[in-house]
Amino acid sequence: MNNISLIILASGFSRRFVSNKLLYEFHGKKLIEYAFDKASAFLDVIVVTQYEKIKEMAETLGYRVVMNDHPEYGQGHSIALGVGACQNNACILMVADMPYLKLDTLKEMASIQDGKHIVICEYNGILCNPMLLPECYYEKAKRLCNDKGAKQIIGNDMYLTVSLSEEEFMDIDEKTEAI
Repeated sequence: MNNISLIILASGFSRRFVSNKLLYEFHGKKLIEYAFDKASAFLDVIVVTQYEKIKEMAETLGYRVVMNDHPEYGQGHSIALGVGACQNNACILMVADMPYLKLDTLKEMASIQDGKHIVICEYNGILCNPMLLPECYYEKAKRLCNDKGAKQIIGNDMYLTVSLSEEEFMDIDEKTEAI
């Protein structure tokens, strides 16, 4: 996936989780490591985080890090920071708390992208993470600054979808889910 950057969004506060869930052990490894495992298929990986420990882990793996000094501005701000650092003609925006997401899903997203349409995952008709943005959407993405995420970029535009399995759709928001 030479011409696609992977942007890992790892700036959240984990309010329902109480502590930084991305550093929580989940089936033998930290939750963030599941995202890093998928990232190894990409030549350009950008990790947007507010956490020093995640920054250190990402840099050890050779990933670029963008520090989010204002995570309180929401996921939109993290997306804007990541897209602002992107130098490829497309990027995949991926949240870091979906351990069951398959690399094959990301590859499928990349294989159907056409440079004009957003590619977004869906589960049972619900649009969800991750999302592939072609470069023509970067300016809209760079203006985001709220907690609504990237779905608001789509508007009335046409988009392509990739279906997630029920397992892939699951993210980890509370400690009881991580046990």
